[in-house]
Amino acid sequence: MTSSRFVAEELTRFWSELLGVREVEPGAEFAALGGRTQTAARLAELIDEELGAHVSPAELLGAGTLEEMASVVHAAMKAPVSAPTGPTTAGAGTGTVTSASSADGPRPLPDDPDARPALSFAQQRLWFMQQIDPETTLCNVPTVLRLRGTLDRAALGRALETVVARHKVLRTTYRASSGVPHQVIAPPAPVPLPYTDVSDTGTPEAEAQRIAAEEARQVFDLTSAPPLAAHLVRVAPDDHRLVVTFHHIAVDGTSVEIFFRELGLLYGSPDGLPAPALQYTDLAQWQRDRLTGGTLDVLVGHWRSILGDDPQVLDLPTDRPRPVAKSFRGAVADRVLPAELVRAVRAFARSERATVNMTHMAALYAMLAGWSGADDVTVGIPAAGRTRTELQELIGCLINMVPVRARLHGAPGFRALVGRTRAAVLDAADHQALPFDKLVEALVSRRGRDFMPVFRVMFSYLGERRPPVFADLGPCALDLAGPQDTAKYDLSLYVQERGGDAVELSLEYDTDLYGPDTASMLLAVYERTLAEAVSSPDTPVADLPAVRSIAARTPESGRTVVPGNERKTDLDR
Repeated sequence: MTSSRFVAEELTRFWSELLGVREVEPGAEFAALGGRTQTAARLAELIDEELGAHVSPAELLGAGTLEEMASVVHAAMKAPVSAPTGPTTAGAGTGTVTSASSADGPRPLPDDPDARPALSFAQQRLWFMQQIDPETTLCNVPTVLRLRGTLDRAALGRALETVVARHKVLRTTYRASSGVPHQVIAPPAPVPLPYTDVSDTGTPEAEAQRIAAEEARQVFDLTSAPPLAAHLVRVAPDDHRLVVTFHHIAVDGTSVEIFFRELGLLYGSPDGLPAPALQYTDLAQWQRDRLTGGTLDVLVGHWRSILGDDPQVLDLPTDRPRPVAKSFRGAVADRVLPAELVRAVRAFARSERATVNMTHMAALYAMLAGWSGADDVTVGIPAAGRTRTELQELIGCLINMVPVRARLHGAPGFRALVGRTRAAVLDAADHQALPFDKLVEALVSRRGRDFMPVFRVMFSYLGERRPPVFADLGPCALDLAGPQDTAKYDLSLYVQERGGDAVELSLEYDTDLYGPDTASMLLAVYERTLAEAVSSPDTPVADLPAVRSIAARTPESGRTVVPGNERKTDLDR
């Protein structure tokens, strides 16, 4: 019989590793320490691998505290073992459906060094985008790292070369044979690091920003140049900016953080990191081997049961008629949430055994439903795709967009809506293995296909980022903000933790459709919706004053609404 104390000790170790905390009390709450859906999926995998117990991410999130979670795992370890009979099942909010778990199937293994590696599905989509518009910079991922202290340029250069040598995807180009792209991996080589000293100019900060903006706009030739370019700028003797621009074909947001974390470690200790267990080509091949036959059919069947064929995108009011062709021009509006509201949201999420992420997302559903007049809302969220332990430190484009559909029929209160959102998010996370392009290919007919199928609103909750550490240098600051003049979707809401009770909202909006007044209005309404919802969780969300206010702005059929032409309310001030 397994000791429950042993289980609690093992869970403490897992929590410390996944959540980055040193001490965990028995009554500590997983969500309060930063645990989210993706973290729960990784925790479930560790429990399965090291303790031999199969517990779903939903059960772990539902348990909440370390003590309660240990009881759930202990019970699972004592349960009789039965042979698997087929695909697993997962609750989808609208019933129980047969599904293929993200962790099913054989593990990715190191590739054949003599093979011609195929692209992952995400890479293939990005490669085609570049073929359609070779001059596009929409897929650029610009970053700026501020380094304070006496910088050793030679050590930084060596660290940069070592990171690129460690990860093949950072020295890969892409060629096509008979129209089929494949990866061409170059051997490790020196990495150019241009150096510009602007410390003697009258405006060194402005000059550094100008250089960073120029670097962000460079066009990558994926057929002949690696998907990374770096530039070191000296602002003052003890102040530098390392400007690194990536192409999205090689990285996602998590990969960028891994890149700079390794850069800092290698700057202080050139031999301080073990070789990567896998390369991105291994994942790409594993993905293509797995997503065939029955596994693919099950995943497609599941998403068809959730979304239906030719799912309709949410019809939101716009300031201007939708253009025939999407330009991807955009802008960003920001807003900081009051600290007392941040604390109230966290307390409410804990009481409902949901994550803060799910609570914020439910508020977005309520606002969008009121604005559109619809009771069926689908929003896209990024899924990290790092469902296995060996993928946690892999650099590459693992992220996948998944649609999350919430139904607001029956006049639910916010408490009920959070429950529906929780079920939908967990289900989407469990079926994130189907690439979005495959989903569109299977569910959207060519006749009805447009350039923004399934969803036009994106939501992303971002935890507090830990800056990289460089030996003998002061605290670093890493700016991962992308271009401020582009928009991939009609609306993209980012909720960013800034430490403590600081949470910032950023709304990226399509400037062909919306003006700055509408963007500011939406952030104000969102804040009010969130505040009213957590204080009156059983009031039907459609009756919340903020939701009723934005519903009054909904235009008549066939007419757009221009907020500047309407009477301003206290939401706009």
